[in-house]
Amino acid sequence: MKITVYGAGNQNLYVKQLKLPEKYGGKPPYGGSRMALEFANAGHEVYLAEPNREMLSDDLWEIIDDSGIITTSNDVEAAENAEITVLFTPFGKKTFEIAKKIIEHLPENGIIANTCTVSPVVLYYVLEKELRKNRTDIGIVSMHPAAVPGTPQHGHYVIGSHPTNGINIASKEQIKKCIKLAESCGKQAHVVPADVSSAVADMGSLVTAVTLSGVLDYYYVGTQIIKAPEEMVEKQILMTLQTMASLVESSGVSGMLKSINSDLLVKSAKSMHLLKEQEDLDAALNILSQLKPETIQWAQKSSIRPTNLVAAQALTLELQNIMGATASEGTIRRCMRKMFE
Repeated sequence: MKITVYGAGNQNLYVKQLKLPEKYGGKPPYGGSRMALEFANAGHEVYLAEPNREMLSDDLWEIIDDSGIITTSNDVEAAENAEITVLFTPFGKKTFEIAKKIIEHLPENGIIANTCTVSPVVLYYVLEKELRKNRTDIGIVSMHPAAVPGTPQHGHYVIGSHPTNGINIASKEQIKKCIKLAESCGKQAHVVPADVSSAVADMGSLVTAVTLSGVLDYYYVGTQIIKAPEEMVEKQILMTLQTMASLVESSGVSGMLKSINSDLLVKSAKSMHLLKEQEDLDAALNILSQLKPETIQWAQKSSIRPTNLVAAQALTLELQNIMGATASEGTIRRCMRKMFE
């Protein structure tokens, strides 16, 4: 396959600031340049588009050149030779700018693959005008490394398929092509809904893991030990998650912490310690019981802004019922972009 990787990765960040060789292992180059090397070593024809030569030292650029990778600072040139373009690019607007710049130059049925800096759903909405009119053949597929490429932890790719709302952002063939690319490099390919990929692959997966563990703990205790109705248990889970998410959205983490009395929460949560093996709850109680004074002071200085604690899916259905499917679509999509951008 013909592959283009946009962005070599900041080796100064990886090596000197994050100290990846000491903490996680592997060796530079890390990031996009490592992805490009692995694609090339798997037999693919690879372009690496990077305008800033300072991202890699001279010896690392030599490794890239010796591998047969074609390097360029010309985004359009790189796009014209790509069946799959992989965006290992900065967060936010820069990635959108590159995607908008290259989309008209991609070969027929080309694929734009995001990594860790943008949600595939947001990328689709940013490019929606072009995708619906001039480039209906282009697919948006996540190829999220879910770890820093070049470290031993990078043994898989998270492939984003169709979103849970059913929007067709890529064909089955385009998704399969990305799976094949990942597997050709000896990586496992995990396929998840596109709008879920960020939650399981981005740095915020820490929050997802801890939260999911708590949800499953309470679900078991609630339904199997307390014998509460499943619907009631799920409603309480929804209420808790929606409350925390809404407070973070309106008031930030500090505002959420201020509104939730951590001492009171510890006392309440202890009453749900009904099994010996609730290790996750033990860990949470221990952390919340020992919050540093400066953390509490930080929270107390924050403001709790007006917040509407509503069930998001129920609100979506209400909008559709009141406004109609077509009229509400724009509102819903704008709100989705605000969450993922």
